[in-house]
Amino acid sequence: MKPLIVCFSQTGKTKKMCGCMAKSLDADFVELKEISRRGLIGAYTLGVYDAIRRKSGDVLPVDTDISAYDCLIVATPVWAGNITPAINDFIREYDLSGKTVYGFITHAGGAGEAAQLLRHELEQAGAVCPNVLDVQSKRELIYDIKAERKAFYLTADGKLALRNQDGEKKE
Repeated sequence: MKPLIVCFSQTGKTKKMCGCMAKSLDADFVELKEISRRGLIGAYTLGVYDAIRRKSGDVLPVDTDISAYDCLIVATPVWAGNITPAINDFIREYDLSGKTVYGFITHAGGAGEAAQLLRHELEQAGAVCPNVLDVQSKRELIYDIKAERKAFYLTADGKLALRNQDGEKKE
């Protein structure tokens, strides 16, 4: 069965990478939207404060039947070393019990504790989290992914990875 990628993206970088990931993995894709969309200033002030406090954001209901998927990839940018309130809301609101859920975090230069926090939240929700892929969202990397010089894979040992098309991988 196809995996489902559930993505929150404030600036569009995480969404671009997830769109390419969906193509690489032949996965379905859904983007989370906040009920009251934060502007950039709101995201970088109150949004960061909420992320640090590990609060949930209010997201619109997902129009995809999550229960129909055994495998998900939950993708989020990093805000001040934390996962976003929108992703906290998704994890806390939807039944992920017994599902295999990979984490995918993007950041501009420092992931902080976001990978560990995402894994912890997913496992608290009853999911099995084989790994969290941490990617620095540089313009060059996004360009390479869009140009298919790099692609996402599920490895033989069950991890989500980003690999150069020549086989070199980042896990």
